[in-house]
Amino acid sequence: MKRVVLPLICLLCLLFLTGPASAAFVKIATPESVNAGQTLEVTGTTTGVNPGYTFNVVLYKIGGSKSEIDRQQVIVQDDGNFTVDFKTDGLKSGTYSTEVATKGEDIFGGSSKRVTIFNVVNRADDFTVTSPSTQEFDGTLNVAGKIKDYADGGVRLTVTGSGKKTVYGPTWITTTQGVFSEEVPIASGGRYVVEVMDNSSYLWQTDFMVTGGIVTGTPTPVPSDGQPAGAVYSAAAPASRDAPAYFAVETSGGEITIATSSGTDWVMEYIDTDGTKTVVNEQGASAPESVTFDADAGTVYVKVTPQLYTGEGTVTVTAENVRSVAADLSVAEKFGDAVPEPTTQSPLPLWPVCAALVLGAVLFTRRA
Repeated sequence: MKRVVLPLICLLCLLFLTGPASAAFVKIATPESVNAGQTLEVTGTTTGVNPGYTFNVVLYKIGGSKSEIDRQQVIVQDDGNFTVDFKTDGLKSGTYSTEVATKGEDIFGGSSKRVTIFNVVNRADDFTVTSPSTQEFDGTLNVAGKIKDYADGGVRLTVTGSGKKTVYGPTWITTTQGVFSEEVPIASGGRYVVEVMDNSSYLWQTDFMVTGGIVTGTPTPVPSDGQPAGAVYSAAAPASRDAPAYFAVETSGGEITIATSSGTDWVMEYIDTDGTKTVVNEQGASAPESVTFDADAGTVYVKVTPQLYTGEGTVTVTAENVRSVAADLSVAEKFGDAVPEPTTQSPLPLWPVCAALVLGAVLFTRRA
C-alpha cells in the first residue's frame, strides 16, 4: 500500500507546485465604426506565444451570410504586440468583423478575445463636386460641392499640392443646406487633392488639376531643352487587367510627381531612370495613386491596371515637373509584357466601290 500511496503523494505535490499549464492568449481591438475609404486599424497583443509564431487576422462581412473580404498575416514579435491595417475603400455600409484564424493547431485559450464587430459607414454618394475638376490657373482654386441631407453644420477643407504639401487648412467653412464654395489661394498650377470632412468626421477626397500658372517667385533652374520647371502634363488610355495602360514620361531631371486619376482602384507600376521597378498601391477608388521621387534626365515607364479583375476604365496619368507624358503600348516590353497590337480599322471592301462605279456608268450611258 505504501508503495502506491507514496508515489501518488509525490505526483500530487509536483502538480501543486508547477500549477496547470497556461494556454496562449490573444486579444484584438477595432474601432466601433469606420468610414469607407479610411484605413481600419486592428491592434492586438499576445502572451504565452513564442516570437515568430504566425497567424491570420481575417476581415469578414457579416449579416445574412458571412463572406471573407481580406486577410493579413501576423508574425509575433518579442513584445507580443501587433497592428494590422485593412483597406475599406468600396465597402458598403453594414456590419463587419475581424477574427483571429490560427494555422494548424489552435493554441489560444478560451479567455482570448479573437473577434471584434464594427460598422462601416459608406456615404460616398452623398457628396457631389460642383466646381470643375480641371481649372485654368488664376491664383485661386475653386472648391465647391454639396452634401446630401446636410444642413448648416459646416465642412472642414484641407488642400494639398505637389509633394503632399498642405497649401490650405485644415479650415472649417460654412455650408448652406449642405452647399459650400471656397476660393483657395494657390501659387502655381498642378494637381491638388482636397479633403472634405463634415461634423460627423466623415471624410471625402477628390482631386483637381490646375493647368498653366508656372509661378517662380525666386529664380528657378530651367531644363536645358527650354521646358519650364514645374510643367504639368497628362495622357489617358483605357486599362483593364488583361490590357494594361502604358505610358512614357520624359523627364529633365529633378523631383517629379506622377499620379493616376481617381474613380477606379488603380495599381500603378513605374520603372525609374535607374531601372528600378516600384509598385504603388496605397489608395482605393476614392483617391488617386501618387508618387514623388527624384529622377535623372531620361524616361520613366508607367504601367496602370485596375486592382479588381473585373475593373476597367480610362485612366489619366498626370506628371509634374516633366517634359512630356504619352500613352505608349511599346512600353509593355519594359515590364516584360507582350506588346499589344494596336487596333486598326478594317479596310473598306472593294465590291461596293466597283458596284457604284458600274451603276454610275450605266446611268451616264442612258442619259447620253
